[in-house]
Amino acid sequence: MENKLFIGIDFSKKKFDVSVLENIGQKNFQQKTFENCDEGYKLLLKWLSEQSKFKRFNWVFCGEHTGLYSRGLANFLYKKDLAIWLENPLRIKLCSGIKRAKTDRIDSIEIARYSVRYFDQKVDYKPESKEIEGLRLLSSYRDRLVKAKVAIHNSAKEIRSVISRNACSRFIFESSNADVSHIEKQIEAVEARMLELVMNSALKRNYQLITSIKGIGLITAVEILVCTDNFKTFENARQLACYSGCAPFPNESGTINKGNRILVLCTKYAVSNLANKSLKALLSNCARSAIQHDNFLREYYQRKISEGKLDRVVINNVRSKLIHRIFAVVKSGKPFQQDYVKSV
Repeated sequence: MENKLFIGIDFSKKKFDVSVLENIGQKNFQQKTFENCDEGYKLLLKWLSEQSKFKRFNWVFCGEHTGLYSRGLANFLYKKDLAIWLENPLRIKLCSGIKRAKTDRIDSIEIARYSVRYFDQKVDYKPESKEIEGLRLLSSYRDRLVKAKVAIHNSAKEIRSVISRNACSRFIFESSNADVSHIEKQIEAVEARMLELVMNSALKRNYQLITSIKGIGLITAVEILVCTDNFKTFENARQLACYSGCAPFPNESGTINKGNRILVLCTKYAVSNLANKSLKALLSNCARSAIQHDNFLREYYQRKISEGKLDRVVINNVRSKLIHRIFAVVKSGKPFQQDYVKSV
């Protein structure tokens, strides 16, 4: 492999720390802190040019994918034709071994070491389209509105039920109801903006295909489009099922040797806790709706329950079936048909 300069970056809201390595065994290395803004990004490139004998095309930037905090520098470097590799923070943590101290500078050198070890798995960052970025922002805003609505409603309801004859509790209850009504109108406006953005962009085709499946509505369809970057980041249904916490994995513990046979003492299958829980919750709601309106899925659910399967297990299976339907309609380009028969 051609010699590279590995640049580990630890992001925070107002600043980012940088460590520079040439190889994994290097003991003396350069470190510096910059402001997380355009001026800081320019100073970073100037500092690297002064410190390094490597040409720019041999620079390997690596940082944790921290959403908004990492996006500024990533977009800046992309415009400068400099690739940056944004990795899952949990993966970097699990590959860093035991650490007794934690600072931003220590984290940046661990990220640089990670980029050296796993350079062959590097994935260059590419900015999201304006439509996907807009949907992501609208979806996050809607989530905050929904949480605020639930918090206000539940708090007011609790006060009203405990202190029913107090004038102040009555005032809080009525005022809270007015706030809830206002938030509901805001949520409707956000959803209308989501739909408008989807229908006036290249996302329209896949959105219409996804929502042709019974049980899947606007919010889930938008979340799937955002998480898959309009089906560019996942190749098949199994990958999305794994990402959303629907795919089961084996969990084995211990073996016993009986003659020519080796028996596993404990084997079970379970979904992983490492998942996009927001998408998983939305798919659960879709599964509940689907078993009410889709004859095939309703019969499947009732049959499995009668066989003694747990409700949560069957619902997870329905979630998986919906994911496979989603990929099937997107791949074929045809809306979902309940009575579809594959031609021979």
